[in-house]
Amino acid sequence: MFREGLIIFLNIITIVLLINISWSDIKYRIIANKIVIGLCLVFIILTGLKYETLFILTPLFVLLIGFLLFTLRIIGGGDVKLIAALTLSLPNDQIPSLFFFITFSGLLVIIVGFLFYRKAITDNGVPYGVAISLGYLVNMCLYS
Repeated sequence: MFREGLIIFLNIITIVLLINISWSDIKYRIIANKIVIGLCLVFIILTGLKYETLFILTPLFVLLIGFLLFTLRIIGGGDVKLIAALTLSLPNDQIPSLFFFITFSGLLVIIVGFLFYRKAITDNGVPYGVAISLGYLVNMCLYS
């Protein structure tokens, strides 16, 4: 009973942190390191409770590939750190669906951005932290 309550509480904290990240990315185009670290801490506890293990290899692989994409200026550094932190909470069989939902959410963010906020998107780029957060939340809802 206590364990389930703690899992729900950690999921709520995750949602609040992802909303904070999305707002910050929309407003400033910045994903704060301290929030990503907070997510990592939440996920370490959460995965220990839900799966009784830690998922380390996938986040390390995401950081490696993400670093290469960052150096090629394909993706932002904050986006890479956020995706790596999010994969810390997921077993390997959920990673493909996470990337599918992130991609689909990204398409929605781009369409909405160009329809309603064209100047902001053109000047500042797409706040992809929003798409990453939405994709994770969809994945979380489907697998919970």
